[in-house]
Amino acid sequence: MDVKIIPAEKCKRYIEVTMPAEEVESRVTAELRKYQKRVQIHGFRKGKAPLQLVKQIYGSAIRQETIDEMIPEIISDARDKNGLKTVGPANLEDRKYDEQNGLSVRASVEVAPEVELRNYKGLELEKTIFGVEDQDVTEAIEGLREQAAIMRVVDGEVQTGYIVVTDIQRVDAAGFPIIGNKHEDQRLQVTNDDEFTKPLIGAKVGDSRRVSIAEKRPDGTAAEQPAFYQVTVKEISEKILPALDDAFAKNLNFIAKRGDQEKTIETLEELKQAIRDELSSRAEHRSRENLRNDLIDELLKINAFDLPEAMAEAYVQKFAESMKAQFAGLPEEMLNNEGRAAAMRRLRWDFLRARIAEVEGIEVSDEEMREYLIATALSSKQEPQRLINQTMNNAEKRDKLRDDLRETKLLQFLESQMKIRERYAPYKDREQSRIITV
Repeated sequence: MDVKIIPAEKCKRYIEVTMPAEEVESRVTAELRKYQKRVQIHGFRKGKAPLQLVKQIYGSAIRQETIDEMIPEIISDARDKNGLKTVGPANLEDRKYDEQNGLSVRASVEVAPEVELRNYKGLELEKTIFGVEDQDVTEAIEGLREQAAIMRVVDGEVQTGYIVVTDIQRVDAAGFPIIGNKHEDQRLQVTNDDEFTKPLIGAKVGDSRRVSIAEKRPDGTAAEQPAFYQVTVKEISEKILPALDDAFAKNLNFIAKRGDQEKTIETLEELKQAIRDELSSRAEHRSRENLRNDLIDELLKINAFDLPEAMAEAYVQKFAESMKAQFAGLPEEMLNNEGRAAAMRRLRWDFLRARIAEVEGIEVSDEEMREYLIATALSSKQEPQRLINQTMNNAEKRDKLRDDLRETKLLQFLESQMKIRERYAPYKDREQSRIITV
């Protein structure tokens, strides 16, 4: 058997194989002998028909079937013996067979990109440290008070901060209702700086107020006419916040964690400290994630390489479906654009990190996986051995965990090689959008 590997554009390779007719016919004859034992031909007992007669009747069909079975084996053997790291199924482009020239096969395959590593150590990057201030703690506690608030129906006029239940009917400039544009039982919070709810201040149950708000065209420019609505107040409620004291803190049943220790919050001061610790933990997590994203972006910029096209498109499609399920409320155009960028980024990083891990000898042992699973089980109050069995006895879960831990180990190694400059920013800045990642 003669094999040629022909490079093509980017990550594509052609496999050309020729096999002498003698080898093919030998395999065909073997298959005919198997079939001879099973077939029953008129005038002969089952399995007793002469081989030549079986060949005369069924030879062409069996030869075709045998060649069909041989081709994937031939391509796979050629790929393995030539060390091709394929990333998808082979695409059969041509096949020919005759008893003089034998079998010739031509197939195309995509292979993993050849990543030539450059400057992946010693990068200098900036790490943003998000500082937690007293105001951040106060706002978090106010959020807890809002969640614990009770609503009390008010028999009087709407005031700023009140909650109102309304029917909202869109009307034209003359005040006539626009059919199909009525929304009932809409709950709104009235504020003095909101152009839609501000006109409701002073209204009572049963009162209607005409509200106008500026509209924008699809291109973002202001419309010539505002939109008009008739808003009818059906119910007025006041939000009653709990007192900010030790009783409030205790009633939250808040569990504070410090290391391996857990403590139920009893006082307001303990609550404030627990909230500060939690916010600081979130801030550090975001700082670390942002730094790692910056590191990955920089490495991908320095180490550019082509991706296998068919594999990349399949990956993008799969990624897009998961994105649409996870971020169902976002515009589809935004999901498509950011989703494609995030998918290509992730795929490039998968190939790049695999190459770095190979060069640096970074691996994750079964023992390291077990230690991680034990720690995870104890922190979430699970039975360690059960979690170990569920993960290590499931090939998909085991491989995913190993890959995740290898990536974490690799990032820790790369961070240890970096030069990091620190800058400080307010805690609220941590929520600024960066990139949709997975």
